[in-house]
Amino acid sequence: MRAAAQLFADRGYAGTTMQAIADEAGVAVESVYKAGSKAQLLRRAHDEAVAGDDRPVALLDRDELRAALAVDDQRALIRAFAGAVADRARTLSPISRAYVQAAGADPAINASWEELESQRLADQRRLVEAIAALGPLRPGLTVDRGATLIWTLHNHQSGWLVTHHLGWDDEQVADWITDTLTALLLSMIR
Repeated sequence: MRAAAQLFADRGYAGTTMQAIADEAGVAVESVYKAGSKAQLLRRAHDEAVAGDDRPVALLDRDELRAALAVDDQRALIRAFAGAVADRARTLSPISRAYVQAAGADPAINASWEELESQRLADQRRLVEAIAALGPLRPGLTVDRGATLIWTLHNHQSGWLVTHHLGWDDEQVADWITDTLTALLLSMIR
């Protein structure tokens, strides 16, 4: 899976062949096909980039994120969440770019991408609900609107910009996530 993920990240979907994945992994191409179709490998590469490994545990149900969501102060929860997900931007952004490129040419991959984006929005909603459970959101902001704001701002493109274009390290990415979530969701007056 690592070979496929690396090639999708480096070459995009169209530039990655099953033979190239086999060559990179040092296996026969038949072995790659046994692991799944190219589209299935892309989905698995994306899922592993989101989660950090291949365990079948949803992102927000993982220990580090459950711990972040259990923090009992809004700003501390945001900081804990940002620290737990910052490293994923670097690996997820190029895989997501490959996914979007493939989605433009393949209706089945597009449907899969739409499903992933719906799940990402649902995860953002869970985050905002956890923050709102600890105190008020900024005046006039609903949970749904807050989730939508985060979903549109914190995406693969912004992740690409801060990690690959600007070259920020994980600490800088965590600070950016903390700053933007705080500004979007909470009143600046404490």
